[in-house]
Amino acid sequence: MLIHALKLYTHKLDELKNFYSQVLGVKLYDLTKDKFTMEVGQTILTFIESSRETYYHFAINIPSFQIQAAYEWLKGKTTILPFKGREIVDFKDWNAEAIYFYDPAGNIVELIARKNLQIESITPFSPSAFLNVSEMGLPVKSVKEASGLLNKECGLEKYSGDFNRFCALGEETGLFIIIDYQQKDWIPNGDKALPFPFEILFKHNQKDYNLVYKGEKLKLS
Repeated sequence: MLIHALKLYTHKLDELKNFYSQVLGVKLYDLTKDKFTMEVGQTILTFIESSRETYYHFAINIPSFQIQAAYEWLKGKTTILPFKGREIVDFKDWNAEAIYFYDPAGNIVELIARKNLQIESITPFSPSAFLNVSEMGLPVKSVKEASGLLNKECGLEKYSGDFNRFCALGEETGLFIIIDYQQKDWIPNGDKALPFPFEILFKHNQKDYNLVYKGEKLKLS
């Protein structure tokens, strides 16, 4: 699975524009009064203004062995969120390491280095090292039902989880992080996972899919 485009909503559009462009140094385009877009490697990420307070969890793949470089780059720009006392989180079961931070809208952003992908880089770390948005959080009431729909319609398979509280569906280049928001919160800080709307365009097995999540309903086309 590869995420081509992701549309998220925000009540703090101007603050996000400044953070991603001026603090992180990501190049923005398609700037209007109610939205902006940026390239996150192979993913086009758009934030759209909303009167409602919203926040999401998403992860960005970085080169497989650059987590320390990413940490050094990021810690001078914003506060890194520790998990269980560690700022670089080692997910041994996934053979990956990650760091977390908030953006000004409260989005829980993760930079994750997946060693299994064996993507190497020797260039100094910068936003050009962002490979793609590789995880999108999907809070639902029934993990089993949402996972079953995406498996049936798109052929996405379980990567990790139990279909009860949590299931990562897809593969290391792209995953839906499906959680039962009645039972589980977002790591690393235990933020309440809430079913805010989003739209995502992704490819799996050579087919393109557009998923709209709104009103706690999944609509695929």
